This record gives sequence, C-alpha cells and structure tokens, in this order.
Amino acid sequence: MNECMRDKITLRIFLLLLLLGFLLQYSSVMGQNQGRAQNIQPIKTTETKSSDQFTYAFNVSNADRRNPVNYTFNSPIGENWILTIENNMSYAQRDDAKTIVRLHEASPSEKFVEIAMFGGTSDKFWTAINTEESGYIKVYERDTGGWSKDDSVVVGHGNNQGLSVNNGQRIVTDRLSLDGFNPSYITIYGKDSSNSPLNTYAGTMSFDLIFGDPSTSPTYYVPFAMLVGVGGLVVVLVVFKKRTNPP
Repeated sequence: MNECMRDKITLRIFLLLLLLGFLLQYSSVMGQNQGRAQNIQPIKTTETKSSDQFTYAFNVSNADRRNPVNYTFNSPIGENWILTIENNMSYAQRDDAKTIVRLHEASPSEKFVEIAMFGGTSDKFWTAINTEESGYIKVYERDTGGWSKDDSVVVGHGNNQGLSVNNGQRIVTDRLSLDGFNPSYITIYGKDSSNSPLNTYAGTMSFDLIFGDPSTSPTYYVPFAMLVGVGGLVVVLVVFKKRTNPP
C-alpha cells in the first residue's frame, strides 16, 4: 500500500470519527432539551372538585414546539368551563418572542384551542382552533397591542354557548361553535425549534380553571361580585362629591 492510499484511508477514518462525534453531540443536546422540557413542573398547584389553579415559572415559554410542557387535568372538566390566564413574564426584546398555550381534548381527538401571546414591542395576539373537519384556523389575530400584562386573558366554553375569548380588553372571539369541547390537558411552549433563542427570562404564568355547573360553584360569581362592588363604590363617591361640593 503506497503512502497516498494510506493518507486517503486516514482522512476517511478522521472524517467518519468527526461525523460520529457530531451526531453524538447533537443527540445529547436534543436529549437534554427534551429532558429539560419534561422536567418543567408547576411551582404552585391548588385543586378542588370544581377548580384547578397552577402557576409556571418563565422557562415554560422556552420549551420548544416538539417538546412542549404538558399539564394534565386530574378531574373530568366537561364542556362548561372558564380559564383565566395571567401572563406576568418578561419577554426578550424581539417581536418573535412568544408563548403558545393550547387546550387539548383527550386523544385520539385532534381538537384544540390555541392562544398566542407575543412580547417585544408588538404584544401580538391570536386565537386559533384545530378540528378534524376544518384543520387549523386562526379565528382572531391582532399584530399590535393584542394583550397586556395588566389584564387577564379569559377563555370560556359552555355546552350551549360555544367558545368565547377575552384578551383582557374586549371579547375577541364570541360563542364560536365547536360541537362541544371537553379539555383534558394543556400544552405550553414558545420556541419553534430547540435552537431558537430564549423567549422569556423572568416572571410567571398563572392559570385558573373553573368548571362544572355554575350554580354549584360560587367562584363563578366572583367577577360579577367585583363588578357590583366597584359600581357601588362609584355611586358612593359620586353622591359624596355632590354633597361636599358648594352650591
């Protein structure tokens, strides 16, 4: 075997070893990313027979689309439910920094409801649905000022009312019929791939789910009680102001 042939064989062996090392490193990184996503657990949970409250740290938005964070409900939810989302996370200063929240029905159903909240300077927001009959459809989208940290996003469904979504400023999806929707679990992510940059670096995202018969859950009436309380306070202030103002 001449020297030229030996050099070619050595080069081929070197390239094969280099490729093998790259593949091993890539597999290790992918495994670590998947493990980190699977290890993200809520930092606080509270459950009752008609409610489920849980909070995640900011890193929930740094999971990638292929390995989202999953939260499975322990109790059957049914078709009457209200989910309040408080997003207090600090986003990277990029307009593509985002958090995707999906409510899924149990497998094998392909039906889900999606809420997207972007950071950066846009605060982009959308709602979308996915059904076996129609596929994936965005039912509302706003490119700027779509949501705010100061206001909660509220998603609700009733067996006779359909799906409604409030972005904290107004109702953006109203009584959309899904032929019933019984959520079984939630997935959360932000990255499009494992190599995408981080979306968030501080804060939390909280979920407050109320479900079942409204007549048996006093918590359903809390927003109305708050509204009445604020209204009563306004009336008192107006009357007091009239009485204290000189004629």
